[in-house]
Amino acid sequence: MSKRKSKATSDATAFKSRRLTTVATENAPDDTNHQGPSSNIGLIESISLKNFMCHRSLGPFRFGPNVNFIVGNNGSGKSAILTALIVGLGGKATMTNRGVSLKDFVKTSETAADITVKLRNRGPDAYKKDVYGDYISIEHRIWTDGSRTCKLKNKSGHLVSSKKEELTGILDHFNIQLDNPVSILSQEMSKQFLHSKSESDKYKFFMKATLLEQMRADYVYIKHTKTVTRQQVERQEECLKDLKQEFLQKKERYEKCSSFSELKAVLENLKKAMAWCLVRAIGTINALKKDPQNPLKYNNFFIFHLLLFYKVSVNRLNGIKGEIIDYLTVPFGSLFPLNCCTSTEERDKLRLEERNVQASVESKLKRKNQLHASRSNKLKRFGDHVPELMALIAEAHTKGRFRKKPIGPIGACIHLNDPTLAVAVECCLRSFMKAFCCDNYKDEAVLQEIMSRFYSKGNRPQIIVSPFSDKLYNIDGRKAYHPEYPSVPDVITATSPVIVNCLVDMRGIESILIIKVNKARRVMQQGRPPKNCREAFTAEGDQVYPNRYYTSDFSMAKYLGGDLETEIRYILSAIAAKIFKPPELLIQLKLEAECAKHERNLKILENKFKAHEGNVQAMKNDLAQREEELQEYVAKATEISPERQQVTSSTKSIDTEITRLKRKIKVYESSHGEHEQVVREYAEALALYREKANQVRDLRRFIDRLDNIMSDRQNRYKVMRRSLSVRCKLYFSNFLIKMNYCGSMIFDHNNETLAISVHPPGREEDGVSDVRTLSGGERSFSTICFMLSLWEITESPFRCLDEFDVYMVRTQSRLASHKRQHLRQFIFITPLTTR
Repeated sequence: MSKRKSKATSDATAFKSRRLTTVATENAPDDTNHQGPSSNIGLIESISLKNFMCHRSLGPFRFGPNVNFIVGNNGSGKSAILTALIVGLGGKATMTNRGVSLKDFVKTSETAADITVKLRNRGPDAYKKDVYGDYISIEHRIWTDGSRTCKLKNKSGHLVSSKKEELTGILDHFNIQLDNPVSILSQEMSKQFLHSKSESDKYKFFMKATLLEQMRADYVYIKHTKTVTRQQVERQEECLKDLKQEFLQKKERYEKCSSFSELKAVLENLKKAMAWCLVRAIGTINALKKDPQNPLKYNNFFIFHLLLFYKVSVNRLNGIKGEIIDYLTVPFGSLFPLNCCTSTEERDKLRLEERNVQASVESKLKRKNQLHASRSNKLKRFGDHVPELMALIAEAHTKGRFRKKPIGPIGACIHLNDPTLAVAVECCLRSFMKAFCCDNYKDEAVLQEIMSRFYSKGNRPQIIVSPFSDKLYNIDGRKAYHPEYPSVPDVITATSPVIVNCLVDMRGIESILIIKVNKARRVMQQGRPPKNCREAFTAEGDQVYPNRYYTSDFSMAKYLGGDLETEIRYILSAIAAKIFKPPELLIQLKLEAECAKHERNLKILENKFKAHEGNVQAMKNDLAQREEELQEYVAKATEISPERQQVTSSTKSIDTEITRLKRKIKVYESSHGEHEQVVREYAEALALYREKANQVRDLRRFIDRLDNIMSDRQNRYKVMRRSLSVRCKLYFSNFLIKMNYCGSMIFDHNNETLAISVHPPGREEDGVSDVRTLSGGERSFSTICFMLSLWEITESPFRCLDEFDVYMVRTQSRLASHKRQHLRQFIFITPLTTR
């Protein structure tokens, strides 16, 4: 026997008082020269116990790298070592079959028990070699309340970790399976295994030892979980229908809010106009305060110009054009006083015409300037401040203020496949052309803050909040279809899927057709409309519903037009037509009828001038009061609208319109709720519906994928079970042959039984011999051959067996000499002597 065995013998003497000793034998080469990985990692170096079970102190017990025996009388603590090994490596109390709680292992009258297990950690496969060194010390302390603490120390005794995850990682790295009976066969399991005659028990032991039982249990659990999940998905799909219905209802309310928003914007503008209209009404008196003689001077000036205008008109009628130039040095507006009209109605008509011309000219001049500016920057088509706004958005995105950069204006992100449809698309999208898209409400708040630098609250571009997606919606099932005419998504190309998805959500463009020729009424109003078609637009911008038709007021596209120069020339010609419309006929019809009347009224006017002088003093007194009133109106108007409004309507007409709009908004809010609440509820319903729909879709995909995986795993499981069965049978036969036995193993996986037949030496010709017909020793031998066969097909750095009987002791040296067993550590517990 080797030196190690001699040392073990001396150790036995040292522990004689405890009647417990360990004996190590060396059947393998020295472990320092051996190349097998299992000889260097995961082997048990030693075990020490204190106040564990009924033992005050046991150990340290040191173990060799191959075959070790723990020998002692009953009650000496042999099984306590195996129990401590399981608990010391992190196992539960129920794994030991010696207790139901860890507190059961604390010695009576003691507060805690200590277990120290040292595992070998050498070679290239060592676990964190630079941290732990050649072995890892695992120290467990168990308290009387059932709790425990664990310390993982290196070779030098320094603490490395106290985490359970670290211990789990060590066991996984060393392939130590605490609940595998082939690795650790406890006393209870040993009795059940060695003395069982049941073929079903042997099959169960085979399944447990090869972990096939655990795999099968996992598959059963996964199948059950999958069934439960599928039932939950089906229930969620029912809930999803209700969510969709709720979402569609709130979407309908939200779509109605678009016109409601426009009403509120108009109302805000009217309030601003009313404020400055009152200022204008009071401000006309301000000129009288500076020079009270101004009503007199105006009337004299009027008479002079009236006579001059009369002479110019006579000369024009006679064709004397040279003299007209001399007289026209006075501005045309002063030569064309409204007092020429004979009635208030005519004066109002002329004022209205003058204002309309002025407003039209100013609008077209503003548009012309925008087009000139857009020659170098296309974004100026959408407003003078849009390039600056876009620059600030980009800067804020660079600084990380946005989660996702806003996209817009929508009109700048759209390109037409057919430029002739620009008017139709703009009429369809209208206010959405200048709108922006945000991924979330936080980004919207940042964008609102940036916009406030350029726009007042009621005049800002619309912001649409909806989660961004890189994929276009699937609209095939709800898209409008006609064999001749395209839908809106067919004629536009967007720079991002977000734009198209947003217009689908907000405008429903998938249900709108573009009809180029004059067949809109026939297509939409004669018979049933095309499939999924809600409305249509003609190339001229007319809007067509199944039961009504709206003519467009657009003559040329503002944002999507491609030819800037043509549009500029068009606007200039329109301005010229407004300003330079030949007035000769109109002048001839006013002047001929009125000039004589004005001459008759001259004397009457002179008398009136004198009467006006008497009123000048009264006007002076009134001016002071009205000036104070004017300042109050200016302050109020500035508070309502800091930017002065150019107002042409009267206060009465504005007030009437404000009253009408308030009444209309009140009716709407009473039936549909507050606008902000409707928008918020719609956004929440949309987000919730999409979230649940995505969850159900993902779960469906997961279940389908799980079905495929489980089917593949089941097939692999059967192949593995068949492979392990065949290998186990081969090793079993080889071990029988080593002892001149012969026999076989028959697996019946359908009935879950394992039949073992053995023929002892000299009885090879006998019929089938079941192990139940063998003697006790022969049956033990066949059982240990079965055990060794299981060892061959499973991997573990050590094997521990409790209750190793006498027959096994005799045959141990021959069985353990198999070359593969030299790579593993064995610990046998027996009450018998090894001599």
